[in-house]
Amino acid sequence: MDQHTMSAKPKQPLDDSQRLFCNDQNAYLRLLAPAGSGKTTSLLWRCATLAEQANRETSRFLIFTFTRAARDELRERLRDNSDFANVAPNTEITTLNAWGQRRIKARAYNMQLLVSRDKRYWAMTNSLQPIWMHYPWLKDALTDSRRKTRAARELMDLSDTLKSLGFRHDEHNTPEDFSAHAYWLINNGMGAKLYGLIRVLIDLEVISPMLKTLEETLGEVFEHYMSFWSKACVHLYQSATFTLEDQKYWALMDIESNLKDGKFTTGIHRFHHVMVDEFQDINPLDLNLLKAVAAYNKCGLCIVGDDDQAIYEWRGATPEFILNPNDHIASGFKTHILQVNYRSPANIVEHSRKLIAHNKRRVSKDVRASSKKSALISIFTSPSIEQSITYVAERVKELLGDPSIKNVALISRKRSQIIPYQIVFAGEEIPFYAAEDLQVLMSSAFEELKAILLLKAQSNQPFPFGPDPVEAMLRICDKVKRYPLSKTDRQHLKTYLLSKRPKTVLQALEYLYSYDGPLKGASNGGAMAQVFFFAIRDLLISKTVSEALQSISTHFSGLQKDYGKSLDDIFYADPPFLYLADYAARYGEDFVRFYEDIEKAISTLAKIPTADDDESDGSDGRNRPLHLMTALRAKGKEFDAVVILDCNQGIWPSKLAQTEEELEAERRLFYVAFTRVRKELILVVNERILGESVSPSPFIAESGL
Repeated sequence: MDQHTMSAKPKQPLDDSQRLFCNDQNAYLRLLAPAGSGKTTSLLWRCATLAEQANRETSRFLIFTFTRAARDELRERLRDNSDFANVAPNTEITTLNAWGQRRIKARAYNMQLLVSRDKRYWAMTNSLQPIWMHYPWLKDALTDSRRKTRAARELMDLSDTLKSLGFRHDEHNTPEDFSAHAYWLINNGMGAKLYGLIRVLIDLEVISPMLKTLEETLGEVFEHYMSFWSKACVHLYQSATFTLEDQKYWALMDIESNLKDGKFTTGIHRFHHVMVDEFQDINPLDLNLLKAVAAYNKCGLCIVGDDDQAIYEWRGATPEFILNPNDHIASGFKTHILQVNYRSPANIVEHSRKLIAHNKRRVSKDVRASSKKSALISIFTSPSIEQSITYVAERVKELLGDPSIKNVALISRKRSQIIPYQIVFAGEEIPFYAAEDLQVLMSSAFEELKAILLLKAQSNQPFPFGPDPVEAMLRICDKVKRYPLSKTDRQHLKTYLLSKRPKTVLQALEYLYSYDGPLKGASNGGAMAQVFFFAIRDLLISKTVSEALQSISTHFSGLQKDYGKSLDDIFYADPPFLYLADYAARYGEDFVRFYEDIEKAISTLAKIPTADDDESDGSDGRNRPLHLMTALRAKGKEFDAVVILDCNQGIWPSKLAQTEEELEAERRLFYVAFTRVRKELILVVNERILGESVSPSPFIAESGL
């Protein structure tokens, strides 16, 4: 018998693959646990088995989870199962953030945690002002009254993003070191997140547009931002001001300092085993911290996860770490794969297995279903999104009336896809469960939409009975690009328009066509003004509600904002009204009725609790049987009935996914959505979107349906 797989007697029946994992005493282990394969059970039984096998009197276990919900579930199982009574007192289950917070709190006096958006804004605009005042590119963005709010929040987010991606203020302080790490990110599947960071700096006009080599762009990022970032990191640390990412970042700094001094944990404080759940979700900062924690405790690492469910590229994660732990952690990793799905119906397991097998960058798994039951799977094909919405709304009502169906989930690829359903269900006062940042109707983006539609309605009314044409034109120009006009550009355009004395917004638009001054820092002989002109004209001459919304979605990047708490995508947020445009076809030219229905939906939503209130009613969501979510939010959940919306090419996968790496990430997202179902799965396919013919998602055929 292998010395690393000593026999043990688990007190609960485990399947063969679980038992092999629990008994293995190798210091470095990788457990690949497909959906529904019992990884939580396996993880806790491994602790119990190792404690029983240990030669020492007491073994201590440290388990890191990715979320607080996962932490609480593990703690509950550990506490409530008497079989774990002996190991429970010696097992700590926590998150990396909580663990890091305790460490820095013990070393920082009167620390302040920047959790709210307002506190983060204050930190950038006030606390860090003495630093950014010396950087003209940042100073321009942070002193412009129309741009400073968004710029401050974006720059704080960028600061955290750099930390998440493994950048260090104490190591990447030369252009060469910075570029070397940037290329490491690209080579390890995190290029999209890096390019997203660069795009934000371009939009903020901190660096010039990327019309140069990547090396030159990285050099400009270093020159215009990295020096500021390094000083800002130190300044906030010295003032005991920390972000959530700092909880891990400065804990890593502290541990590494101890390791350099030859200091390790000993005695009752030492953990003999460090385990990590959902390892496929970690980013470079997480990886470095976990490696440091293991070194600090002089132990190996047991990593648990599923490379097929690696869907958090938007936060800097990559499947590369779980696929190649020998390259990124330490040599000598041994792999176990759980082989039985105890949750999903047999046909869901089979079809999802066929789907994910099309990914090349993965570990092959021979998963079989424990259940003999099959889910009902149907594909509904509709001529348009508008008719799909009507069908889905009626089908959801039927499902909610079925006593055998306890909950229903509508799963989308993008947040914008669920907006029409929010309007429908809110209008009919059907409560639904959704995270706060998925309540797009409650965001400022919809307030701006209403303002733009009102301006369109008044565009031919002369002042003073209509809007001030110059101010109105400046307001609408602010929305054409992702960020408002700079103070200088705005003043130049305002002076020009005032000299022309337009009487209406439409007249102001005509004068804009001939403007040859700077816009967004460029003139190009008036070419930029014409870009603005055609975008605004397309909106103002639109006849129907659908045409107006399509124009806004296509041409007004200023509404592509983080209309929630987070940007949960490796790509730019899609225009929030794109799918609403198809839904709005039912209104024809009746802008008034559309406006009234939006107002009614917003009013109703204001009275419906969000998912963030869930813990207060202790219901686990059961009192709200209808769930609206993106595939990213569906991970770890399961529902009796699942409707996957808009299963079309260009959505599943996203049209922005071009590389093989990005397409595989999209397939993993669909796999996660597909495997949430217990009883019934409905795939909705549209024949046309915004009047154009579209193909079904290739993922449907790949799954064997």
